Amino acid sequence: MTNDSTDTSDEARLRALVDQHTNRFWNHLGIVVDAVEEGFVRLRLPMQPEFGTFRREGVMHGGVVASLIDSGASAVLTLQSPDEPLWTGTVSTDLSVSFLAAATSELVADARVVRAGRRMAWVQVDVRDASGALVAVGRVTVAIRRE
Repeated sequence: MTNDSTDTSDEARLRALVDQHTNRFWNHLGIVVDAVEEGFVRLRLPMQPEFGTFRREGVMHGGVVASLIDSGASAVLTLQSPDEPLWTGTVSTDLSVSFLAAATSELVADARVVRAGRRMAWVQVDVRDASGALVAVGRVTVAIRRE
C-alpha cells in the first residue's frame, strides 16, 4: 500500500474517486490520501502549530483527530458505490473516538469498512503517529444517501 507510480488500474481508479471527493476542509487541514484499496483508505495529516491544544503546546487538539477519523470514514465509503447511479453520498450519524495517547506528530489514519448495508455502514479508523504508535481509535456509523 504505497503511493507510487506502480498503481494498478483498479487502484488508480479508486484513488481518483477518493481524490475527486476531497473538499476545502480537507485542504485546510492538510489531509492527503496516501493509499487506497477496496474497502480501505489511508489518510495522512501533518502536525501544524495551529492544531495545538489550549493547555499543552505541541499536542494536537482532539477535534482535529476526530475530523481525520470522520474524513477517513467518508473516503472509504466513497469507494463502496463507485458505479451505483442512485448513490449521492454519506452522512455521519455517530462518531466515537477513544484517545489512547497524545498526538504530537504527523498522523496516519487507516480506515476500514467493518460492514456496509444498503442504507447504513460502519467504519473503524485507527490513527497512528509518526512512530507507528496507536494514538486513537474511531468508530463511525454512516447513513448512505440515495436518490
